[in-house]
Amino acid sequence: MGANALKEIPERQNYSTVLLGVQMPDERLVTLTRSVDGGNFGLYRSDIRSGPLAPPDETLTPKHNVASETNISRFFLACIGLDGRRVRKNLRNATDSLSFRNVVNLCVVDETQMQADTPPALTGNYVTRTKEVSVLKMFLQDSDDSDLVEVESKSDVAKVSAAKIEVIDRMLANLEAALADAPEATILRDQLARLNSTIEQQSASIGGLLERRATVNSELRSQQDQFSKLEVEWGDTFALQNRFFLLHRKYLSDLARLDTVREAGNLLGYFAVGTCVFCGAEAEDQHYNTDCNGEATNFGSAIDEQSRRTRALSDDLQSTIDDLVVRRKELKELARLSSAEQSRLRSRLADDERTLAVDNSALNEYIRKRSDVERSLGLYDQIESLEKMKLVVLDESTAETAAVSTSVSLRAQREFSRELVDRLKSWGYPKPTEVRYDASVQDIIAGDQMRSAHGKGVRAILHGAFTLALAQYCSDRVIAHPGFVVLDSPLVTYRPPDQPQVDVGEPPRDVVAAFYRDLQHNSTGQVIVMENTDPPEALDDQTMDIVFTASETGRYGFFPVP
Repeated sequence: MGANALKEIPERQNYSTVLLGVQMPDERLVTLTRSVDGGNFGLYRSDIRSGPLAPPDETLTPKHNVASETNISRFFLACIGLDGRRVRKNLRNATDSLSFRNVVNLCVVDETQMQADTPPALTGNYVTRTKEVSVLKMFLQDSDDSDLVEVESKSDVAKVSAAKIEVIDRMLANLEAALADAPEATILRDQLARLNSTIEQQSASIGGLLERRATVNSELRSQQDQFSKLEVEWGDTFALQNRFFLLHRKYLSDLARLDTVREAGNLLGYFAVGTCVFCGAEAEDQHYNTDCNGEATNFGSAIDEQSRRTRALSDDLQSTIDDLVVRRKELKELARLSSAEQSRLRSRLADDERTLAVDNSALNEYIRKRSDVERSLGLYDQIESLEKMKLVVLDESTAETAAVSTSVSLRAQREFSRELVDRLKSWGYPKPTEVRYDASVQDIIAGDQMRSAHGKGVRAILHGAFTLALAQYCSDRVIAHPGFVVLDSPLVTYRPPDQPQVDVGEPPRDVVAAFYRDLQHNSTGQVIVMENTDPPEALDDQTMDIVFTASETGRYGFFPVP
C-alpha cells in the first residue's frame, strides 16, 4: 500500500519480489509487483502469479503526487473514484489533495492500532488529526472539502486591514464625487418606477407593431416564392415554345418536300398505271412478288400516307403551341399580379418601419434615461456595500475569523451508529444499543464510556466493528470505498464483562462464531482477518481459511517456505 520498508525477518530472505493481485471495480484483474527492498511498483494489466516477470505495462512511484498520475496513491484512488478529492488539513480551512495513505488506515488495521486507545479514525498524530477527521467526514457524508476557502489568521488579517480600509475609503470618495449632481436615492427609485411603467407600455405597442411587421414579411416572402416559381415556369414554357416552333418548321419543310416529290412523280409519270417506269414492262407482262411489282403505285401511296401523318403531327404540335401561348399569357398576368402585391407589401413594410423607427427612438430615450437612473442607484448600492465591507474589515482586524466546522452531520452520526449497533448485535456484544459514534470526541461511546476508557479487548472488537460498519455503510449508500478490509487480531483479547480481562486463553466461542458468521452473510466486499485462533465453525465455500502452521505440514506462515 505504499509503505517505506518491510520488517527484517528471516522468512523474507529468499524473496525478491512481492506480487499483489487486485480486482478492479469493473472486474478487470491487474497485478502489482514491488521489490521487497521497496522502490517503484510495476503494474501488469493481467493476472500474474509466477515469474519470470516481463517488463511491466506501467511503472508507479510509491509517493503521492497530485501533479502526476503515475503513482500508486492516485492509481488506487482513481480505481475507486476518489481521485481529485481534497480534504481540510488545518483550522484555517487550508486543503490538501487526498492521498491513499489518508484512506488506508480506515480499512487496514494492524494489531497495535486495533487495541490502541486512539479513536479508530485517527492515527494519534496531532499534526494530521484535522485531515483524518476530514477523511472520515468524506466517507460518512460523501463530500470532500474542495469548496472550502482558506482564511487568514488574525495576525495576517491585522497586517492588511489598514490597507484594505484605505482602499475602501478612496473608492467611497470617488463614488460620492460621481453622485455629486445626482438626486437622492429615494427620488431616483421613484423615477425608475415611472420609467419602467412607460417602457412597458411602449414595448407593448412596439410588440404589436413587430407582430404585424412579421406577418407582412411572411406574406412578402410567400409572394416572392410564388413569383420565383412563375419565373421558372415562364422560362420553361419559353424554351418549350422555341423548340416546338423549330419542330413545327421541320414538319412544314417535310410536307413541302413530300409535295415536291409528288409533283415530280406526276410530271414524270411515276404514279400512272401502264408501262413500268422502272423496268419498261407492259401491264400484261408485269408480275407480282417481284422487285418492281407495283412500285410506282406503292410509292405514290407511301408519299400520300407520309404526308397525312406529318400533317397530323403538325396539327397536334400547333395545338400544343397554342396552349403554351395561352399559358404564357396566364403566367405573365400572374407575375404582374404578384409583382403588384409585392409592391403593396413593401409599401406597408416601409410604413411600419417608419412608425417603428419613431417608436424605437422614444423607447431608446426612455431606456437611456432608465440606464442613467440605474447607474446612479448602482453607485448608491456600491457605497452601501463598501460601507458594510469596511465594517467587516474592522471586525476582522479585532477578531479572528471563525473556521468552518468539521463536525459530521447528526444524520450521518445516527445512521453510522445504527450500522455499528447492527454489527455488534449480530456478534452477541452485550448491550449493543448503548453503543454510538460521537463526532464531538471522534470516538465510539459504549455504555456511557468512551472506547479509549475500555480494556484492550473491548477496544479491539469496537475498532473492528467500526471498520466493518464503515465499509458496509459506504457500500449500502454507494459511497466510494476501497472495497476491502484487513483486520489483525480483532477477537483474541476480547472477554465479555462477566469474564476477567486476560492476555492469554481463548476468546468466547459464541462471540467468535457469530463474528465469522456475520462476515460471511452480511458483509459486502472482501474482508481479511488475521487471527491467532481458529474459527469454531466450518466456513462456507466462498470463504478461504488459511492456517499458518509454523511446521513443514500445511502453509508455514504468511511467507511460505520456498
